[in-house]
Amino acid sequence: MNNAISRPTSEKVFDAFNVCAMLLLCAITLYPFLNVLAIALNEGNDSALGGITIFPRHVTFENFKTVFQNKDLLQAGVVTISRTLLGTFLSLLITSLAAYALSKKKLLGRSTILIFMTIPMFIGGTLVSNFIIMHDLHLLNSFFIYIIPGAFSFFNMIIMRTYFYTIPESLEESAKIDGASDVTIFFRIMLPLAMPMIAALGLFIGVGHWNDFFTNLLYITNAKLNTLQFILMRIVKSQDMSNFLDELKNYKPGVTNLKQVTPQSIRNATTVVTVFPIIVIYPFLQKYFIKGMMIGAVKE
Repeated sequence: MNNAISRPTSEKVFDAFNVCAMLLLCAITLYPFLNVLAIALNEGNDSALGGITIFPRHVTFENFKTVFQNKDLLQAGVVTISRTLLGTFLSLLITSLAAYALSKKKLLGRSTILIFMTIPMFIGGTLVSNFIIMHDLHLLNSFFIYIIPGAFSFFNMIIMRTYFYTIPESLEESAKIDGASDVTIFFRIMLPLAMPMIAALGLFIGVGHWNDFFTNLLYITNAKLNTLQFILMRIVKSQDMSNFLDELKNYKPGVTNLKQVTPQSIRNATTVVTVFPIIVIYPFLQKYFIKGMMIGAVKE
C-alpha cells in the first residue's frame, strides 16, 4: 500500500518555476565571470575578432604571464593581502569587545554610549572634513589609513551584540564561580561560541577590504601603497596598460610573446587575478556564513 501523500499539481508547477528561475539567475550571474575567464585564457589577437563566450578558442597563458611581470601588481598584492588580514582581525577584535561589553546590562552609561555611537550612522562627515581629519591624524600616505578608520563598525557591533544576548547568563556565572576572570570568559568561552558569527562578519569585512579602492584613490599618492583594486581600476581605464606593454616590448624583448596579448586580454587576466583569491576563500566560509546570519537574525 502506498502511503505517500501526493503533492498538488499547483505546488509541482510552482517548484518547477522556481527551479527554472534559479537556473536562469545562475546563468545570468555566472556568464560574465566565465566570459572574462575565457578571454583571459585566449590569445589576445584572436579575442579581438570577437565571438568568445565561455570557452577560449586558442588557449594561452601569455596573458597571465604578462600580468605577473608587472611588479606594481605584485607589490599591490602584498599590500592588499596585508590590509585584508590585519584589517579584518583588528575590526573583529574591536567589534567583538565592544559588543560583549555593551551586551551587559550592568555596564554604567550603556544607553548613553549607544546613543553616542548611533549618531554617526545618520549624520556623517563630508569628504573634505574626513580628509582634514585623516591629515591631522597623519594617516595620509600611510598603510594604517586602510585599517584604523574602518576598524569599528556600529552596524556589525549591533549584530554581534544580538548574538551575545542569546548566550545564557548562567554559563558566564558558572565560569565566574570556577574563578574565571572577564578576560578569560570572553576569550575562552564567548569567542569560541561566537565563531559562526565571527566567520560571517569576517567574510563581510574581508571582502570590503579586498574590494576597496576608494581609500587608495583619496588618501594615497605613494605608488608602493597602491592596492590591487586600485591598479585594476587604472588598467580598466586604460591609463597604465599601453605604457606597460610598451615597456615590455622595448626593454624586455623576448620575455613574453606580445603578439598573443592585447590590452583587452591583459585587462581580463588582471581581473581574474584580483578576483580569484576571494572566490577561493568563500566556499570554506559559506557554512559559517549561513549559520552566522541565521543566528544574528533571530531575536527573542
